[in-house]
Amino acid sequence: MRLVKAAVMRSLDQEAWQRYGIPGVVLMENAGLSVVQHLLEHFWERRPAGRKVLILAGPGNNGGDGLVVGRHLYNRGAGVEILLTAAPDSYLGDAAVNLKIVSAAGIPQWVFDADGLDRLAGALDRADLIVDALFGTGFRGTPEEPLASLIRMVNASGKSVLAVDLPSGMEADTGVVAGACIRADLTVTLGLPKLGLYLDPGAGYAGEVVVGDISFPPGLTGGDALDAGRSPGAAAFYLIDLPLVAGFLPPRKSTDHKGSYGHVVVVGGATGYTGAIALAGNAALRSGAGLVTAMVPASLYPVLAVKLTEVMTRPAPESSGGGFSRTAYGVLRDLFGRATVLAVGPGLGQDPETAIFLHDLLYGAGLPTVIDADALNLLARDQSLLKDPLLAERRKRWVLTPHPGEMSRLLDTSIGEVQADRVGVAMKASQAWGATVVLKGSHTVVADPDGSVLINPTGNPGLATGGTGDVLSGLIAGLLAQGLTPVQAAAAGVYAHGWAADRLAAARGMAGLIAGDLLEELPLVLKEICGS
Repeated sequence: MRLVKAAVMRSLDQEAWQRYGIPGVVLMENAGLSVVQHLLEHFWERRPAGRKVLILAGPGNNGGDGLVVGRHLYNRGAGVEILLTAAPDSYLGDAAVNLKIVSAAGIPQWVFDADGLDRLAGALDRADLIVDALFGTGFRGTPEEPLASLIRMVNASGKSVLAVDLPSGMEADTGVVAGACIRADLTVTLGLPKLGLYLDPGAGYAGEVVVGDISFPPGLTGGDALDAGRSPGAAAFYLIDLPLVAGFLPPRKSTDHKGSYGHVVVVGGATGYTGAIALAGNAALRSGAGLVTAMVPASLYPVLAVKLTEVMTRPAPESSGGGFSRTAYGVLRDLFGRATVLAVGPGLGQDPETAIFLHDLLYGAGLPTVIDADALNLLARDQSLLKDPLLAERRKRWVLTPHPGEMSRLLDTSIGEVQADRVGVAMKASQAWGATVVLKGSHTVVADPDGSVLINPTGNPGLATGGTGDVLSGLIAGLLAQGLTPVQAAAAGVYAHGWAADRLAAARGMAGLIAGDLLEELPLVLKEICGS
């Protein structure tokens, strides 16, 4: 599903009028009707008669949408009270048209100001539901008083809240919440979903998000229309959802065999970290890969061979420090020649000879590669592999999966700066390196060098435990082996990984979820995605 910034929505509104002759007041009417539809379904079981709603209507178009909502609920028998946040003559354009209509209909309304907190308390007490239509997509910064106090009182009221387009106090493009912000149970975002609704901290204020249809013609909002005129590398934002992922996964034919689904070689393991490579190898198999080989330094081979049954194992020449010998790539070149995909990094360690081996492997193998964990830390120390123009074509087939700490080391910045602009940081890194980047964390960001940015809505804090990242690496590698492109494998991998965690959390709770639990859940998730 396409996500947009506020400027795109403004241009769509203008184009609706210029190309199709649809006036803003019609779009506002459609918006209000769509909100009413979702409100009735979500809160009142389609029975509004006798219910009481408080409409918080600012003087802009968002407030105008709220006035339309109030009018239609009033016409359906609900008790409606409208709180205006400015004098009536401050409402202009389409919002003024709708204020005139509700005034003529006799719907109760009053202007809120600094002396109106007691009256607000009474209105909140009377209401069954609050509709937030205070600020629109143009909001930036922090709400000023007395509106900040209004927002805090709404949040403290315990009443159900529907936000029109986005919760007031949240910035539409970034999800930034710098001051008081409405906490909604349901957000009906209009036309197309706004990017900030799926980024922290804004996502935590939005509640359930649904898209309200305002009857934009398909020629305005189709993918081709939105991409028209987009310069190479310019951002296009998407929400990863089930239809998108289902379209990525290949069908399985009766004539297929294990060779049809690729051979993943997982490279990693250091003393004390054989569990990481075991998890990654098993995850690659659970993704549907046909063959998986796990490679570790020779002294760890007996341990890994006991841990793994279905995953093949291979010992590698070992350095004196217990990592991979600098000669390992040359000795095992034959295995890499038979592989379809590499996954390198889980439990790898940062031994100096391992760094040489990694350098030779990434220069020599030429395979689609998932790079994670200590492989990323080694790249952060020596970034020649990320910058060498001779590797530019190969990097197009790499997927790097840093968490914020690893990304901070790769970009030589702070974790705070990474987290402050996760989308921008992922885009910057992807385009600088020419590779697909998966910036892990809440609402994982997948960035592709062509400017596509995909936001993942699945997952929960139960994933905050050791080994879950190793599972993700193996999962993405297994999907790559089945023919998905790097960005497709990354998007499908993070979605399935997070959904598996969500299913486990619903069944067992988040505390105590371990990485191995995901392995059992992944086939069930993939079955749901594929519909069979």
